[in-house]
Amino acid sequence: MKLGPIHVIRDTTFQTLQSFQDLSQQFHAALGTASQNGSLLAHQVWEHTHDLLHSPLCARVASPVLPSPPSTGDADDREAVERVVAAYQKTTADRPEPPSPSMWDRITREKGEFLTALAAGDVPTAGRGLANLFGSELIWGLGHFHADHIALLKSPEPTHLHYRFSDSVVNLAEAVGAARPTSAQQDMLTHFQPLNRDLDALYAATATKLGFDLSFPDVGGRYGFSVGGQVSAIDSLTHAYTAHRLRQLGAGPASTVYEIGGGYGCLALMARRAGVGKYTIFDLPWVNALQGYFLIRTLPTGTVRLYGETTGDLRVLPYWTLAAEPDKSCDGLVNTDSLPEMGRATAAGYLPQIRRVAKRFFLSINQEAKAVVSGAGEQNCVAELVDEAGGFATRSRQRHWMRQGYVEEVFEPV
Repeated sequence: MKLGPIHVIRDTTFQTLQSFQDLSQQFHAALGTASQNGSLLAHQVWEHTHDLLHSPLCARVASPVLPSPPSTGDADDREAVERVVAAYQKTTADRPEPPSPSMWDRITREKGEFLTALAAGDVPTAGRGLANLFGSELIWGLGHFHADHIALLKSPEPTHLHYRFSDSVVNLAEAVGAARPTSAQQDMLTHFQPLNRDLDALYAATATKLGFDLSFPDVGGRYGFSVGGQVSAIDSLTHAYTAHRLRQLGAGPASTVYEIGGGYGCLALMARRAGVGKYTIFDLPWVNALQGYFLIRTLPTGTVRLYGETTGDLRVLPYWTLAAEPDKSCDGLVNTDSLPEMGRATAAGYLPQIRRVAKRFFLSINQEAKAVVSGAGEQNCVAELVDEAGGFATRSRQRHWMRQGYVEEVFEPV
């Protein structure tokens, strides 16, 4: 009989490893049993911890911060709403055929009241929606905010949202070198409780490493967690990492960066804080309205330029205007959590445009699950789109530091 490799370890080491394995099994068994017996917290942890990059065992959590009061009524807020309404109405006059079917068709239909207000020039109604942006259904699908999260923040016990924030703090700290990743081979005890860390100290060390503000702005009824003397959120940490990557790829004060599918504008904000010069978002017109409002209310006066306006280095434009941008007009282009969710024809149609406008890089941070969406078909895989389009060289491909299941790729137009 032929035996495979034999590894010899001390009995005390084996007993330690066995005890940790038993502890892990006991934890998961107890969690599963409590979930089956009706424990809401256990069910939430059981259902959602697979989204984390670290085990939640013994995790420390930050104190939640509930939504700030809406800012409707003041002159600055009204001016911001008037501007996004005017820009939206101009896009409806210039808009070509809608993009190919995607999961965003359903999401758009669910925003009926807000879209009606934009189309009708109903500034008060549109303003009420924007003032409560992060506590309403408007934000669904655009970031790590949801109307249901407010109830989770009020929970007397930590929920998956608390753990997700702790995970994000540690993820970013490890990504930029403000914290060391744990190792199961070298220190099992620490590895079993990777979120049992001083979040305030990690947050401060990370901000020092990056050299820019990681807080989440007080706009749109924002909520989040108190850490390091600031209010921060999963999104501001996640997009701070992407802004950090843009800088590593050479983006700076003299650079121009384009973004396809900009969420509600958080990455644009963090890129600006990180020192990126000119920046343009290309997206659906109604999403432009959210982005425009968020960025106008967050950045200094004169920074943001909406569709139809003439001044401002941070442009917020409808998706079809990318085709009118000059060749090699940006240093790099970024897309996060977006191309896979578009209709196939729309997503594939962007690749030649990206190759045309980008001088140096195309940064993609996206999932590759290729889930089937009712009425829209299978989602896309960016690597496959790039291979089919041709004209790009893959410079790097790695797992994303901030989110489970996401792949980070850098392509160079050739």
